[in-house]
Amino acid sequence: MRYVVFLCPRCGTPRYAREDQKTAKCFFCGFRIPLDPRKTRILHRVGSLRVAREIVEKYKEKRPLLSKKSLDNFIKC
Repeated sequence: MRYVVFLCPRCGTPRYAREDQKTAKCFFCGFRIPLDPRKTRILHRVGSLRVAREIVEKYKEKRPLLSKKSLDNFIKC
């Protein structure tokens, strides 16, 4: 089974999902992310769940997440 790694278009949280899924829900902001390459930038395609998880963890280390308060203010703008 293949997996894709991508960022939530709303808050930038890294996420992974099976390649055959149509959508995925962001665990941070709750946004329903379309897994269409024309709408969401796919960062990596990998053949292993373990590798997909490792990539997501590396992205999280590099880039701190917005706080819920900051996200709420960002969405209101």
